[in-house]
Amino acid sequence: MTSCPTILCLLFVFFYSTLFYQVVVSSGGRCLSDQQSLLLQFKNALIFKATESKSLVRWNQSSDCCTWEGISCEQGRVTGLKLSNEWISGGINDNSTLFNLRYLQSLDLSYNLISSTIPSGIGNLINLRYLNFSHVFSGQIPQEISHLKKLLIFDLSDWSNYDDEVLEIPNLRMVVQNLTKLEELYLDGVNVSAPGNEWGQALSSSLPNLRVLSLADCGLSGPIHHSLAKLQHLSVIDLSSNSLSSPVPTSFPYFSNLTSLRLRRCGLHGTFPKEMFQVPTLRILDISGNRFLEGSLPEFPPHSDLQILEIVYTNFKGRLPSSIGNLRQLTALCLSICLFSGPLPKSIEKLTQLVYLDLSYNQFVGPIPSLDMTRNLERIDLSHNRLSGPIPSKHLEGLLNLGYIDLDNNSINGNIPSSLFTLPLLKRIDLSYNQFSGQVLEFPNPPSSMLESIDLSSNKLQGPIPMSIFKLRELYSLDLSSNMFNGTIHLDSFQGPTSLVHLSLSYNNISINVSGNGSNISFLPKLRILRLRSCNLRKFPETIKNQAELGYLDLSNNQIYGEIPNWIWKVGNGSLYSLNLSHNQLVGIQEPYSLCNINTLDLSFNQIHGKIPILPPQIFYLDLSSNSFTSSIPSDIGKSLYNTFYFSLSKNGLTGSIPESICNARYLELLDLSYNNLYGKIPTCMLASSMIIGVNLRMNNLSGPIPDLFPVDCSLKTLDLNGNFLSKSIPKSLANCKALEDLDLGNNQMLDTFPMLLKNISSLRVLILQSNKFYGQITCTESIGNWPMIQIVDIASNNFSGELPGKCLTKWHKMTATQLDHPILNSSAMAPPSLQIEALVSILDSSRSPLSNSRFLWNISYEDAVSITNKGLEMQMRKIASNGFTYIDFSSNKFHGEIPKEFGQLITLHGLNLSNNVLSGQIPSSFGNMRQLESLDLSRNHLSWKIPASLSGLSFLGFLNLSYNQLHGRIPGGQIQLFPADRFQGNQGLCGLPVTLNCPGDVLRETRKANHSISGNEIEWNLISAEIGFIIGFGTVIGPLVFWKRWRKWYFDRVEDIAFSILPQKLLRKWLPWKMGTRRGVRAGGRRAS
Repeated sequence: MTSCPTILCLLFVFFYSTLFYQVVVSSGGRCLSDQQSLLLQFKNALIFKATESKSLVRWNQSSDCCTWEGISCEQGRVTGLKLSNEWISGGINDNSTLFNLRYLQSLDLSYNLISSTIPSGIGNLINLRYLNFSHVFSGQIPQEISHLKKLLIFDLSDWSNYDDEVLEIPNLRMVVQNLTKLEELYLDGVNVSAPGNEWGQALSSSLPNLRVLSLADCGLSGPIHHSLAKLQHLSVIDLSSNSLSSPVPTSFPYFSNLTSLRLRRCGLHGTFPKEMFQVPTLRILDISGNRFLEGSLPEFPPHSDLQILEIVYTNFKGRLPSSIGNLRQLTALCLSICLFSGPLPKSIEKLTQLVYLDLSYNQFVGPIPSLDMTRNLERIDLSHNRLSGPIPSKHLEGLLNLGYIDLDNNSINGNIPSSLFTLPLLKRIDLSYNQFSGQVLEFPNPPSSMLESIDLSSNKLQGPIPMSIFKLRELYSLDLSSNMFNGTIHLDSFQGPTSLVHLSLSYNNISINVSGNGSNISFLPKLRILRLRSCNLRKFPETIKNQAELGYLDLSNNQIYGEIPNWIWKVGNGSLYSLNLSHNQLVGIQEPYSLCNINTLDLSFNQIHGKIPILPPQIFYLDLSSNSFTSSIPSDIGKSLYNTFYFSLSKNGLTGSIPESICNARYLELLDLSYNNLYGKIPTCMLASSMIIGVNLRMNNLSGPIPDLFPVDCSLKTLDLNGNFLSKSIPKSLANCKALEDLDLGNNQMLDTFPMLLKNISSLRVLILQSNKFYGQITCTESIGNWPMIQIVDIASNNFSGELPGKCLTKWHKMTATQLDHPILNSSAMAPPSLQIEALVSILDSSRSPLSNSRFLWNISYEDAVSITNKGLEMQMRKIASNGFTYIDFSSNKFHGEIPKEFGQLITLHGLNLSNNVLSGQIPSSFGNMRQLESLDLSRNHLSWKIPASLSGLSFLGFLNLSYNQLHGRIPGGQIQLFPADRFQGNQGLCGLPVTLNCPGDVLRETRKANHSISGNEIEWNLISAEIGFIIGFGTVIGPLVFWKRWRKWYFDRVEDIAFSILPQKLLRKWLPWKMGTRRGVRAGGRRAS
């Protein structure tokens, strides 16, 4: 009896198992033998990586094909095949059994490595509704695709970025003309290359049911054809990365089903329609990367569904509307690199679903709103704005998911909240270049923090560096430079951040403990970059000896003295590639030494003497300037300079000639051998390189002509050969240097006419030819063209003749109009107007030479300095481009004729010197328009007439010399009279201050003026009435005192009463002792008799 229930249970299980099997088979069907055979033949013909395959590798004869991974069946027939990411390689030919699976409705071969074109056999699969060949095939798409009339979803997208493997559609209309049922089309990355009317009409006339249109990076051109408005079912549009070059069609806001619009980097221009922001179904809007697209944000309607709003790198401007708080579903708000301004609205606090917030590179001002309610926020970037005010600690309390915060380059002040360092998921903090002050407090539980990068540089932080920072176990980058931290740092005590890769403590008030603990263990085992600039070091830190991975070391701007120890070249076990020891007190290099792995080396501004050190075989950046090297340049130095892009030996005592081997430096872009004692000729090959950008050989003893070998593709921007003995003419091939900016050939022995070959170089900023033997006339139509950037023209002390080129001056636009800087795109817009502006100059394009990443770790700068005579003094100007200084010096030549009135149009000119010529006529009154003029020298000419009164309005004029001319008349008033008298000497007819007190006839004029006022008929009633009033008032008071005795007695008695009632008794007894008795008698006896 006990076995019956068991048997019944088994029968019950068998019955339901059979029933379940029948249901499965009836729905999917047992795989038909021909279907299984076709699949196995297809598999056997494929080449795939079995170790990576998840589906194909499991197909076998012993199992039902409808149960295989990636297979779907209906009644035993294969209707679906999904082989995505199966590592299939090789090709699929037209005879493949794949195309005999005629019942296929879904085919997915995406993300494989098939190198063939799409087989024409695809046209046999006429039942396909879903086809995904994304990232699979290349070449042209066969016209047989158009046979797939039942297709609903078609995906050929390809982002391979390899030109020889790209998919192409030569005729889009041919491909889509029969796909009338198509709802989703993905051709991203496919080369369609069709104009707007062609691709627009092909889609609108063939695909009436289209919902998704994704044609990003298809080589499409514009404008967007108006026929697209017919596709009223469109829900998703992506035309990004095409050259549409057109406005956004006004019809786009009327797509009633639109949920996503992406138009990134399309070359859009015009004004973006505001109605687009108010489409009720819109969830994604991305129009980033359209630099010339203008617009502003409108008022957003309530209950908007917008989730992603990206408007990056456009010309959008205006304020953020307070209604932005209506975007309650917004997860990403990216408005960076635009022209938005004004305060951040408080309503931004209502965006509780926000995950990504990027408002960087705008002009926002005011405080940062509280974001503690946006608890999903993962990334905040408000950098490069004008935000100010403190950050209250409560603003950070709710940001439990925040992983990244960047507030650099603002004006945020106050203390840094310590709670910022305790946010549980925060990985990166950048608060650099702000006004934070006070002490950074210790924070709790640092070992559990996820912080990886902290940048607090360029603030006003004080006090000791909190030790909590050095206990952050995940920290890999720490920059505390340019603050006011103090205290002593023991490098070997950093045991917490064992993952630290980058450490910068430069420019603080800290002291570094340089003595090691005697251990051979690295204090930071993964440290690769160490910056200790200006840290009061006097010795080399021995603790860095054992840094096994250190590659970049900066100990510059300290007081380290003595020799460079030879152990420093072995730091990092030979991995040290970049070393900066500049601005110290080093005198030599300890031998023996080997620089074999160094590729960037800066030993400038020391006192190292002797021979130039033996260089490593591969060096990219080498600066040995401002030392005491006295040897000659080694003849084989070129062996080490093959990949060098910057090489400077300036300001040493080097002798000998420039070796020809220096031409082996095929990637050299900046060469500076100035201020030495080099002699001989300039190597003919030196200027023949198309890579060279700057050459500075000034103040040497070089002779001979300048080699006439500038290449056709010349890249030269700066050529400074001032202060040598160079002769002959300016080489004609210099005209090939279309990017030339600074040309200084002054103080040589060159004999030539004005360089007409430069007339079409519009980039020219500095032209100095002073103190040579140039001659001839300067005619504007032939010699000088349009120089819009010219700032300095110095042709003094030559033999130029003829009239001054007045018409040329109007073409020097940098001197005629104030230059306006773009507030965002021009980084120098906020730089102070100083002649010593320190600006970093981008030396190279990283694609041009095989340089290491060390280039980006150096603040590579090159000061394009020139020497001029300004305000009567020899002065050196630096950073001409950034400081805006403008100067003209035509002095000490043989120019004659009148001074052109066009000089008055140079309203931004700072210095003008026309002295020592043969100029005649009068000083133009238009000189008064040069409001920025600081120095004016017109001395030693034949100028006549009066000094124009307009000169007295030049409020910045600090130097004026008009001596030795033929000027006459009164010197105008104002600050001109404050200059020394010798600035006006040699002009016999000048009078008035500072030459004389008066001019002839001043006394006679005064007398005549007085006589005229007496004999005139005009009566000054205002003066007469005042005089009459004074006489009447004076007589009313004084008359009775003089003529009426009783009144006089009564008056003085009242004055005495007042005096005795006010003044102290002691004072009265001292001053009026004879009156005291009388006054007492009066008080005792009552009123005195009259």
